[in-house]
Formats: sequence, C-alpha cells, structure tokens
Amino acid sequence: MTFSRENNFDLIRLVAAIQVMLFHGTTFFNLTNVDWGKDLQMTVYLMPGVPIFFTISGFLIYQSVERNRDKLKKYFVNRALRIYPALYVCLAFTIMLLLISGYIYWPLVFSKSFLGWLAAQLSVFQFLKIPAFDNWGVGHPNGSLWSISVEVQFYLILPLMALYLFKKDASLTKKNLMILGILILSVVYNIWLKNSYPETSKIGKLLSLFIMKYLYFFCVGVLIYLNFDKLKRFLVGKAWIWISVFIIYTVVFRNWLNLFENVYDVSFLGIVADLILSLATISAAYSMPKLSGRLLNGNDLSYGIYIYHMPVFNYFYHRQPNISIEKFIIICLGIIFIAFLSWRVVEKNVLKLKSKILT
Repeated sequence: MTFSRENNFDLIRLVAAIQVMLFHGTTFFNLTNVDWGKDLQMTVYLMPGVPIFFTISGFLIYQSVERNRDKLKKYFVNRALRIYPALYVCLAFTIMLLLISGYIYWPLVFSKSFLGWLAAQLSVFQFLKIPAFDNWGVGHPNGSLWSISVEVQFYLILPLMALYLFKKDASLTKKNLMILGILILSVVYNIWLKNSYPETSKIGKLLSLFIMKYLYFFCVGVLIYLNFDKLKRFLVGKAWIWISVFIIYTVVFRNWLNLFENVYDVSFLGIVADLILSLATISAAYSMPKLSGRLLNGNDLSYGIYIYHMPVFNYFYHRQPNISIEKFIIICLGIIFIAFLSWRVVEKNVLKLKSKILT
C-alpha cells in the first residue's frame, strides 16, 4: 500500500490536543459552573482527543514498523526521539514550576519518593504520583502523561505482533483475524477489569494503565491501515460525512437516550462510537489533504500542547482555582506559545538527528 505524504494528521493531532486542553481546563477551573462553560465542555467532549491519538498511532506506527521491518533499530530510535527529548524538557519545566510554588525543597530532593518519581518520569511510568505534590494544583504535576506510558507500551509490543503479521505466507485475512482477535481480548480485559476491581482501588488504577485496556483503540487504527485499499473509496474526501455521522450518533445515543457514556465505554454502542470516530479520523486525514500544510506550514504543536498544558494549569490552579474566561483564554494561548517554542527549539531539531544517529 502506498500513502500520500500530503495528509492532515498534524492538523488532526493539533485539534485533538486542543480538545484535551480545553476539556481539562474547563473541568479543573470550575468553568462548567456557568452556561458557556457547560456548552464549551460538551462541545469539546464530542470529539475525545486521546482515542483519536491512539487510532492515529495504530494507523501510522504500524506503517512505520512495516516500513522498517528489517531495521527495527531505526524504528525504536525514531520513536524515542519523538517522545523523550521534549518530554525531558517538559519535566524540567514542571520541576521549575514546582520550585517556584514551593513544593520542591532540599530535604525532598534527596528523598526516596522524589527520586522514585523522577526515575518514573524519565522512563515509562509517568503516571506515578507522590504525596508531596498532592496539594499542588489538582494533585498530579502532569496527570495527562498516563497516555505516554500507554503509547510506549504499544510501541514496544507492536514489533512482537509484527513477527507474525510480516510473514510471507500471512494473508490479509489472517492479519485481520489476528488483529481482530487482539481487539476482542482487549474488550474482554476491559469487561473483566470493570467487574473485578473498582476504578478507585489501587490495583484497579494500576491495571487500567496496562496496554490491554486501550489496545482495541490501536487495533482499530491498524485494521483501517491493513484494509485501506478497500476502505479508501468510503473515506477519502468524505470527512464531513463521517464527522456528521459521529456527532449525530453521539447526540442521539449518548446525550438524548443516555445509552453509553463515551467512546471509552466498552459496550456495543461505545465500541461502535469508537469505530465511527476512528473512521472519521482517518477520513479527515485524507480529505482536503493539503489543508494541514497550508494552515500549519510544517509546524507540529500537538505534542507540546499535550505535555505542557497540565503543568501550566496546575500552576495557575494552585494560585487561583476559579478564573475568568478571559484569563483562561490567555492561559491557553500561553500554552500554545510554549508548544510552538517546544517544536521550533527542541522537537524539530531533535528529529533532524534521526539520519545522523542511524548512519
């Protein structure tokens, strides 16, 4: 399969990151207490950002593994360069905000809990929180990073899945059946987890961060990729149809009839909602494919917005839990500016190292 380099994935990721930022902001700053706040939250809630990220990852990362099947070193280096350098700079930024707020002091720096937290942030356990920061903001310096841990797990297991998928005798039917089987296992895991452990329990929280809980999102993206040649006539150039279908479906079955919570809901209607959202996401990537380039000019701000918005929100929430709409807009614009600096100063320059490291 060949795919055009002109697509809207950067723009879609940007919209998804802004959705996450606005949803968290309206929730944490109590902006839902006024009518416009409720309306804004309901609007951004219609297109949940994290499932969109996971679908895109399934679609694109599988493509990356397939392209680098004989040189997995390149695959792992590319993934590490995309995730960790900017993440480490964000960690330094977060620590600076904690210092300014008075939550990091010398005795804490040498404590086991802080060193353990620091090690977790530098590895794959970004979801870890410690009591020392419970009263800063909403209680976690950067709670959004739980999805980074899930993404990294997916990056690690996908090459193992590919050992079978890339066999010469593996037909498209066999590949589809394998991915569908993994998707079903993920759904079964979710049902088991929901019925076995409360979401508030420690083991429940830990098991909810295991890749199996979210693997079906990625699998849908992989299935769309594998069958893109057959699906493209229904997807290319038809984004507004799929987006409209998703909005109507959500409004009718969730808002009016209250039959499912959201696309995370592992029920028949919830899974159908995720499938429609995934098809809408890939369709949008290949509808008016030059739009992203025209609007963004090659700048990819989505990752920066995603990793920086919670430390900034926590800093301001600690100072003033209730803010005006004007101040909220200014804070969001500031986060976008920080993301721009992250892209131009850190991410863009680091990505240029790919060819140098691998030569």
